[in-house]
This record gives sequence, C-alpha cells and structure tokens, in this order.
Amino acid sequence: MVVLGAVSVAMATIVAVAFSAGTAVFRYRWIVFGAAGTVLFAFSVMMFMRAQKANSSQGLLQTVMRLEQESDRISWGERQALSTALSNLGRQHDARVIPCYPDAVGQELAVIPDKPDSDPPFAVTPWRDAITRIAAEQRLVLIMEDHTISEHRAWIEQTLSLFRAARFTHYFAETIDEPGSTLKSRGYPTLKTGFYTMDPRFGNLVRTAIRLDFEIGGYDLSDSDFDRREAYQAATLAERFASRSHCRMVVHAGHAHIMKYEVRNIGRYMAARLWESTGVEPFTIWQFSNELPNEVYATLIRQIGPINEPVILVPAPGHLTEKLFPESSVQPAVDAIVVHPPRIGQEPTDRRGAFADQMARVSGEWLGRQWPVVIAAIPDGEPDNAIPLDQIMLRPGETDFELWLPHTDCTIRAWSLNGLLSVNANIKSSPVRVEIRH
Repeated sequence: MVVLGAVSVAMATIVAVAFSAGTAVFRYRWIVFGAAGTVLFAFSVMMFMRAQKANSSQGLLQTVMRLEQESDRISWGERQALSTALSNLGRQHDARVIPCYPDAVGQELAVIPDKPDSDPPFAVTPWRDAITRIAAEQRLVLIMEDHTISEHRAWIEQTLSLFRAARFTHYFAETIDEPGSTLKSRGYPTLKTGFYTMDPRFGNLVRTAIRLDFEIGGYDLSDSDFDRREAYQAATLAERFASRSHCRMVVHAGHAHIMKYEVRNIGRYMAARLWESTGVEPFTIWQFSNELPNEVYATLIRQIGPINEPVILVPAPGHLTEKLFPESSVQPAVDAIVVHPPRIGQEPTDRRGAFADQMARVSGEWLGRQWPVVIAAIPDGEPDNAIPLDQIMLRPGETDFELWLPHTDCTIRAWSLNGLLSVNANIKSSPVRVEIRH
C-alpha cells in the first residue's frame, strides 16, 4: 500500500505538470488520469490475487517444495519460513527439527521422561487453575506465541472461555489484518484475515473468539523500523483499551513483543510502551515447547516429569528467565511460563495433540496418484478460501492420514502444487459427518 501510494502521488505530480493549463495536451488530462487510475487498480487487484494464492494451501505447498529443494543453501530467515509453512500444513515434527538458529544446528528434540529427576525447584500449576486465577486478578494479559508452533495457538484457544467467564471483553492478535467487525459479521477467518491465521489451529482460535463474542482486532504495522512498529502496536492497543472503562483484554503477540521491561541492546518492546501508555501493568505469559535449540526445555521437562497437558510456572522462576532472556533489564522477565508436553507425533498419522479429547479424529486414505498433496477439512457452509479446521500435507508415497477436527460437519478438499484436485480418498473412520468434494 505504501508503494502504491507513492506511485499514485508520483503519477499525479507528473500528470499535473505535463498537462497543466495552457499546454496543448491540457484537454486530455482526464483521459490520462482515468487510464493511470485503471492501470493502478488492475495492478492492485493482481497483487492482491497473487498474495491470496501465496497464502493458500496450494501456496504453502509450493513454498515447502521450493525451500526444501534448496535446503542446503537457504538463509536463516527462509528456514523459519519453511518451518512456519510446514507447521501450517500439519507437519509439526518436520517443522521443529529444522534448525532455525545457528545454536540449534546438530541438536535433537527432547525425549519424554519416565519420571522427574527430582522435585522441581519452582511451583508447577495446572494451566486451568492458573489461568482462572490470572483472569480473576488481571485486566490486561499478554500471551506470547512462537510462529512455528501450532500448539501455542491451540492452547490460547482453550484459555478464551476462562477469560470470557472472568468478563474479559477484547481479544487482539498481532496477525489480524481485516477489521474485527468484518470478521465477526462473516463468522469465520479466510485468507484475507491475516498471515499467521492461515494455520488451522489459529483459524479455530479465531472462530472460538467469535463464538464467545469477544471484540476482535489486530494491531500490527508492517514496518522494519523497530521503534515505529513497537510504538504503533502499543498506541493501537492503548487506544482500544482506554475506549471502555470496563475493558479487559487478551493480547496475542509473537515472541518478544510481550517483554514489559527494557531489553538491553535492543530497547523497549510493545508491552513496555503499552504499560506506560495505559498505566496498567500487563501480565505477561511466555509459552515454551519442545523445539530447537532445547537445552533449557530438556532440563525443565526432566525436572517436571511426564505431562499430558500444559502446566504453568507462576510466578516465573528468575533463574529460568535469566537463561531465556539474559538481556532483560529486570528478572524475572515475564510473569508466567507455560510448559507444553514434549510429545510430537510422526505425521501424516500419529497427530494426536494435547487437547485431543475435545476433538474428532478423522482417519482416511489418499487413493490418488498425485503428490505432494494437501488434504483439508473445511466447515460446511464456508467457502474454499476459509481457513481449514485442519489440514495435512502428504509427501510422495504417503497414503494414510488423520485429521483432528472440532465436532462439526465438514467437507474434505485437496490441493496439489497446481491447484484444487478432485478428492480421491477414502474416509476410514469419522465421528462427524464428512463430505468428499469431487
């Protein structure tokens, strides 16, 4: 939009000068204005359609294939893009074994301990108990996610009903790009909603926020300048927070945006500025999962022992945050840390997650002869550009798959590198009504 605005101003200036009153071509100015506007409009539509395609299941599949073919020479940023795309396509294990940082090279994921090494030197609280207490005591809660970890979004979705019961009114996510009123009136997220909301787990989170009648919105700015971006995020959230005296807000942010104390050698993130703007200290929650690098996580999970659901360390242990955030000017750097179970299955089957008891397992077999392919489940009544309830990428030769869905009727769709396919699959078992789209 910035580029298009600059081009529009430049073209208007050129036309105004070249076609000024008194020149021989003055009478053609409106024709030139109309032609220029038409070209700009067509260019905008073309770029929008290209962005929609790139953000689709087909586009994610193309991204994965391209980056995996070049895996020996891609940058660290491209590694993160590959990990994110794989995560969105249901390949959590594949996503997490990618070393996205230099200190992760050569490491392996942590294994599940049979029992704790010793009693942990910190308080470990079941997550529902902790969130219920936090929601009762706070007005402004900031929760971090790692953009490559789908289970972070699944857990935030689980917390929303507890926050709503405690009279929280607003849910804001960094990634949401369209007006919250538009999103709520439509009733479901689409490819237009945002970038990270392409993840089915994020899509289900947004659907839950709509169902619970939260006020919904985004707050991010596409700007590479650190101070401008953090200041914009804080100002946008502060304005919404101050708009209602009874406002209680959950803010869903990526990584360090939730740091409410100054970080040495970097500066003040959104949370620190939001605290200053509102005068309300935010309660900050960090999520911690089995990913690379994992020295701290591996040590932590050995101390906690086997878990099937997330637990919360609250208050956050200072010695732990010193290792995670050594540059924070205050320790502990966050108020609470969510520790997720270490188990990660081997896709395209064995995809059981932490909250599987609330989901419907749909197993099937791909009968087609085209690979790679994405198998997706879209709720009945929603179009193909809606975010799927779940999806899984099948690599060449893979046939058996499983989807984990909310208990709602859905339609199965399939995409190849070239676009939509006629679904050639057999649904082996399903507790919900599943339609095959041919």
